[in-house]
Amino acid sequence: MRKIISFLSLLVMAVACTKTITPSLNTAPAQLMIQGAVSDTAGPYYVSIVQSVGFYTNNIYPGVSGAAITITDSTTGLRDSLSEVSTGLYVTHTLLQGRPGDTYLLNVILNGKVYMASSTMPQPVLLDSVTFDTSDNKQIRAVANYQDPAGIVNYYKYSTIINTLLDKRFQTFEDRLSDGRYIQDKMDDDTSEIKRGDVVQLSLVGIDKGAYTFLSEAENIAYSNDNLAAPATPTSNITGGCLGYFSAQTVSSKTGTVK
Repeated sequence: MRKIISFLSLLVMAVACTKTITPSLNTAPAQLMIQGAVSDTAGPYYVSIVQSVGFYTNNIYPGVSGAAITITDSTTGLRDSLSEVSTGLYVTHTLLQGRPGDTYLLNVILNGKVYMASSTMPQPVLLDSVTFDTSDNKQIRAVANYQDPAGIVNYYKYSTIINTLLDKRFQTFEDRLSDGRYIQDKMDDDTSEIKRGDVVQLSLVGIDKGAYTFLSEAENIAYSNDNLAAPATPTSNITGGCLGYFSAQTVSSKTGTVK
């Protein structure tokens, strides 16, 4: 499962640290992995389809061609048929533009099987600024500063770009205990990942419950300190029997330089 999370990290910016050990593991059959998103930023939008690989196989996931994919805005009735631009990577056209409040339907037909997902784009929450916590001399942490709307259940994902390079780690947050508060959330970056003089772009991504469930479970699996925990599979919001998730999301980003 750790290998599957490693693939997902390339798209949702997650990474796990592992020791060099070789336990005896049963070889699981390959599984289809689908991942895609529509956002309130300008398209095009992408859907990726790959096959999982064995635990000890090189971390290269073969793309899957030949899928017929549509994304439909069920609020407006607008439908976009995606084109395959490279093996396993499918892209929308100019017709589709993400809008907060609209519900988007993903439909994938591949080898006679149908995979479907639904995701509603939340109303945007704006990131006020990105600041930096330098209180720990061994670690500099980016801080997301924003006002959480009162009376609304919000689910978030944070992601960062450091000096134009995507940070593979991501972080999720639910406002269940912080509804309506001003949030100042520290990022759980790896030690010494951010250094003085770095330019950091922090993104606050608003997601719905289905996407949050998958991402929060994936986060717990990837970063769990309990080495005795049995491997688990994050709960996908895509029906039909596959891994991955589909998200209609909002994105608000701010950039800061570490002094």
